[in-house]
Amino acid sequence: MGEQRGGMPDPGGAADLAEFVGLLGDLRAWAGMPSYRSLAKRVGPLMRPARVVSPSTLADVFRTGRRRLDIDLVTAVVRALGVGEGEAGRWRESGIRVHREAKTGGPTGVLRQLPADLAVFTGREKELGDLIAVTARPGPRATTVVISAIEGMGGVGKTQLAVHAAHRLVRSGHFTDVQLYVNLHGFDSEQEPADPSEVLAAFLRQLGVPAAQVPSGPGERAAMFRDRMQDRAAVLILDNAVDEDQVRDLIPASPGCLVLVTSRRSLAGLDGAEIHRLDVLSDAEALDLLAAVAGGERINTDRVAATGVAEACGNLPLALTIAAARLKARPSWTTSDLLEHLSRGGLDAMTVGRRSLRPVFDLSFDALPRRARLLFLLLGVQPGTDVTAEAAAALAGVTSRAARSTLEALCDEYLLLQRSPGRFELHDILRAYAQETAADRLCAAERAPAVDRLLTWYTRTAEDAATTLLPSLGMPSPARSAPRAPATQFTDRSDAVAWLEAEHANLLAASAAATAAGHLEAAWRIPAAASVLRAVNQNWPECEALLTDALSGVRRTGDLAAQAWLQNRLGATATELGRTKEAEEMFTAALAARRLLGDRDGEAAVLNNLVIFYGRTDRPRLGLEHAVLALELARREGNTDREASALNAMAACLSGLGRNAEALELMLQVVAIREARGDGYRLGLAYVLTGSRHRDLGQFEAAEACGVKAREIARRSGDRFGEGEALLGQAKALLGQGRPAPARNCLQEAAGIFDELEAERYLAETRQLLADTEA
Repeated sequence: MGEQRGGMPDPGGAADLAEFVGLLGDLRAWAGMPSYRSLAKRVGPLMRPARVVSPSTLADVFRTGRRRLDIDLVTAVVRALGVGEGEAGRWRESGIRVHREAKTGGPTGVLRQLPADLAVFTGREKELGDLIAVTARPGPRATTVVISAIEGMGGVGKTQLAVHAAHRLVRSGHFTDVQLYVNLHGFDSEQEPADPSEVLAAFLRQLGVPAAQVPSGPGERAAMFRDRMQDRAAVLILDNAVDEDQVRDLIPASPGCLVLVTSRRSLAGLDGAEIHRLDVLSDAEALDLLAAVAGGERINTDRVAATGVAEACGNLPLALTIAAARLKARPSWTTSDLLEHLSRGGLDAMTVGRRSLRPVFDLSFDALPRRARLLFLLLGVQPGTDVTAEAAAALAGVTSRAARSTLEALCDEYLLLQRSPGRFELHDILRAYAQETAADRLCAAERAPAVDRLLTWYTRTAEDAATTLLPSLGMPSPARSAPRAPATQFTDRSDAVAWLEAEHANLLAASAAATAAGHLEAAWRIPAAASVLRAVNQNWPECEALLTDALSGVRRTGDLAAQAWLQNRLGATATELGRTKEAEEMFTAALAARRLLGDRDGEAAVLNNLVIFYGRTDRPRLGLEHAVLALELARREGNTDREASALNAMAACLSGLGRNAEALELMLQVVAIREARGDGYRLGLAYVLTGSRHRDLGQFEAAEACGVKAREIARRSGDRFGEGEALLGQAKALLGQGRPAPARNCLQEAAGIFDELEAERYLAETRQLLADTEA
């Protein structure tokens, strides 16, 4: 309280409106505590103009917790209590001062602070249900404060969700004592993040604590805040928090309290908090929000265009609201006009009035450390749909460990998504932002080497995966001698298969980017390597498409050896697809090139495929002639892999000529060579083909044993197609023994594998056998 002069309270000591009213009460006590009725009779004539003042009106003047006072009435009260004109003037000046400071320093006794609920709030029923359910959950929550952290990227609607949830809870009779709200300015272009100590001081004043009684230290303020909140049914919204430290002291201890914290940064370190990660709206919710802002009739008139608008906005609530508000402000526009505007203008089109999307993302971007800013921009120029830490490391020219740490940090800032372990991606709107910002802030000296490193990494890793999958692949050596980025290491075939499957879309995008950037090696090597998995899985149409792209790219390099290698593979693919003319043309060109280059090993590889081709086209004698040539070349070069391939091809031709015993003898030689080499995948294939030769001779038990062995090898090496082939061969051997029941089991498993791999020809054969066994 203010010091007294001659026992009279001093109004100059009032720190705020609450203290001023308290001093008025002291002044009444100094004057002998006249009743409100008697005081009212004195006050009325002192008013200008004079009027009748009721006792209740007068009593209200002395009520603490008021938000404002009638200064003229207060001055008359002071004079009626016996204060002279000069001193009454001081009371008037002090009253005016505390009113002015209340406007700038925060009101006192303000307990209903929730911002207005948005009339256009739509959707989020699941998220609302989750938030509300936490408040009613039994168990430990009954004795502790409930903390819900709502996290997500800028513009995703965190504040609106928190405010709407708080209003819904209050309307249903929860947390009716106190509702506090503060914007912590964690991400604000005009203000620094709020000091928690200052926020506590404001909260305490708003809870009726006189400013003079607010402690000076943050710890004491936090303790007093917890005390004042004890046993109150209260909801607090701590909006736009910068981190856990900013909100930790603002959390009361009373179990009757709910704290809703919003942030565009992860608050996982906030003890006891339930984390609610907010994603963009669903497609249906996005359309509902457009309709709520722009009007249902305009949106529903052209749902196709409206869907396009939602897609252009990435279903991000802020972007949707801005786009819909622009449509509402343009009565002559259709939804198609809005879509064209968005398509043409990029992020700059996401503006209406003073609201814009770009500054929202700028706040998050500018708050990043330098290394994270650079990687975020580089993610905008990388061609794929997502990245791993290894790919990001190549892109940024750092270690995988450093890249992973930075990627995780970007996830914590909600600038990056991690929809599956180890894989990171940008939301479509953030990708557009990263691309446009990179165009402004990344120079060519930063961008071009980063893209080159990434393309080189994709090239080498894809080739290493393909070689792990098919060791005899024999891809031509790189034409250029530039250093190559470290590739991902593969421990076995299953790792290689998993990588090629997961990276397929990225490999296609990288190949296209390499073509556009003039990175000729990557432009053909990436699709060539990617085609190997399609070949192993017998997905010949996709394999052919990839190889055709690769051949188109390699012709620009003038690399004759690489061109011959691709022509040989395209010939084999055309053979599988039944296009004999194209296959023969490719083989002829490849064979001529190999002979021109004096490449005996390459010539043997083409001859082996030609043998298969002739066998498929009912020319086994011609095939046998080529197989003999291939075998001679392989043995002359000491290449046991090519030798086994030539023997395998010869066996197929002999089988076509009905010389089944000779064919089996050659296949047994193939098995021996593959076992000696430890060839894994190719050993499994040798057992499959040996089983076929046993069946040709009616040796069904031996054929079954080959199928079992082939399946064991396929499982061990992660060869799904090989497992399906082994099961099919085993089923045929079982049928040959007159055992349809176990054969059906094998066929059903094989059908599942071929269906999964989209191996249509094998799937059709398997299903036909199944139908025959069930007839």
